[in-house]
Amino acid sequence: MKSIYLGFKGQMIKKGAEAELYLIDFFGLPAILKKRVPKPYRAKELDDYIRRARTSHEATMMFHVRTCGVPVPAIYDVDPEEGIIIMEYILGPTLKELALKGYEVAPLFRLVGLYVGKMHINNIVHGDLTPANIVVPEVEKPFFIDFGLAERTGELEAIGTDVHLMLRALESTHHNKVKEFFEEFLRGYREVVGGKADAVLKKVQEIRRRGRYVEERRAKVY
Repeated sequence: MKSIYLGFKGQMIKKGAEAELYLIDFFGLPAILKKRVPKPYRAKELDDYIRRARTSHEATMMFHVRTCGVPVPAIYDVDPEEGIIIMEYILGPTLKELALKGYEVAPLFRLVGLYVGKMHINNIVHGDLTPANIVVPEVEKPFFIDFGLAERTGELEAIGTDVHLMLRALESTHHNKVKEFFEEFLRGYREVVGGKADAVLKKVQEIRRRGRYVEERRAKVY
């Protein structure tokens, strides 16, 4: 179908390499319009196919995640032909912003771990699991956003990579709180996945060893 927002007017709030985000009015409701932008360096037919497929995929993944009981923005409209998703606007700071400002966010990381566990036991990985992709509109209700890299898989490698992304993000921006935040994340995660968490953590350590090996090899080359 043709989107009713082909001629939308809204305030751009973020411009990324793959998509632009606009804050718009959707029948009286504040909403986010996410539009995947055309890539002039790609052949038009290929570009249209990629944007259409990725738009449909992201909307589908958000639906599946929501059915697992994980808080995500509600979807109002999807127009794959135009690369557009219109979704609920979740007003609030990101978990990353709250942590950097010194708020007590350890309990939130337990909830995040719990919700990630729900995704993983349902064979869903986020693909870009960082505190920057978690919005906190109110206490004890973190919302997950940006499912462009999400996928349906139960492979341990993909699940371990999800958890590793969170750990790496904490080490990068919250290095003085890594242990506290990650332990809380794991506490919530174990509440859902139980003993399977041990295999996931083992895979995380394996991924970290591979990363260190690559860095060492690069250092020798340069």
